[in-house]
Amino acid sequence: MGIFILGGIVFIVAFTLFKISAFNKTKNDQTWSKLTLVGLVDYLVLVLGTLGTGILFMTLYSMSH
Repeated sequence: MGIFILGGIVFIVAFTLFKISAFNKTKNDQTWSKLTLVGLVDYLVLVLGTLGTGILFMTLYSMSH
């Protein structure tokens, strides 16, 4: 259970740092709604990637034992 909690914390920290970096690189004429939409899409892609990778690793782990 601890590995999942640690993975969630790492995910949140990485996503936050990623969005801070992206926000600092954007132009001043960007609207908040556009930035929010991009953030939501990024979040969904990262969540799906995290779940997919977790399923892949658990499948490989189960097959190896």
